[in-house]
Amino acid sequence: MLGFSNVIGTDLGDTWFKLLWKLDKDGRMNKIDNGSFGGGNTYRLEFDFVSGMIQYPTTRPLSPIMPEGLPPVTTDEDIQKYFLEYLMNGKLKSNEHYKYATWICGGQYTVPFFMDDEKTKYEDVPLTVPDQLEWCINHFKTKGLYNNHCYITIGYPESNLAYDIPFKTEDERRTSPCLRGIDMKIVNDDGKDYLLMHAYFRSQDLYAGWPENMGGITLLMEYVAGMLDIEVGPLYFSSKGLHCYSHSIELLKCRLGKNDATETI
Repeated sequence: MLGFSNVIGTDLGDTWFKLLWKLDKDGRMNKIDNGSFGGGNTYRLEFDFVSGMIQYPTTRPLSPIMPEGLPPVTTDEDIQKYFLEYLMNGKLKSNEHYKYATWICGGQYTVPFFMDDEKTKYEDVPLTVPDQLEWCINHFKTKGLYNNHCYITIGYPESNLAYDIPFKTEDERRTSPCLRGIDMKIVNDDGKDYLLMHAYFRSQDLYAGWPENMGGITLLMEYVAGMLDIEVGPLYFSSKGLHCYSHSIELLKCRLGKNDATETI
């Protein structure tokens, strides 16, 4: 039976742990025909669809507390670096086609333009991406806090065409962003204004990626709320592709206490 999952947690670590439990219980083993670790006999344990709410995302530590014997999936220092470099710095390195910051804070991006129907010849068309974060903050300040206008779009329709570009090695493989949108609204509760944020991922690694991704987005919430002099409210999330790769399932079970970590690590 096709499924829908929903998780509500108090903080990032609590929500992550509940998601691990839910995925272990309700996840579906899907074959990976193409994409990260795709090809051959590779699988990922995946939600059909999942959504959730983190009630107090700014609770420290942002990174999950791991039991003895299991390596950390991230640290607060790594989350801070992720926030600064991947969410707030749109300048690309030589080996990067994009960062989420390319769309959040503006930057340079190229979309492929195919010159034949067989998609054997193409050229990269450069685009200048506007600073959507600055626009959202200014819109709240100038148009009023209580509106539903402020949405940050990650990627372009043409980003999907990156998968059609031929490649010889995995390093040459082009992709589209996994994070596709960040939605914002402000509500007043008991006389205080709270920033609510929702992040949608088309695909996301629950075990190794979710804590750092969501920790970075929490810092983004704190930044926006600080610029508007309001409080940070709940962080919402959803995905039709939140998963755990088959090579990480034993680690997932160890974190849930269903396997002996010392036998796995």
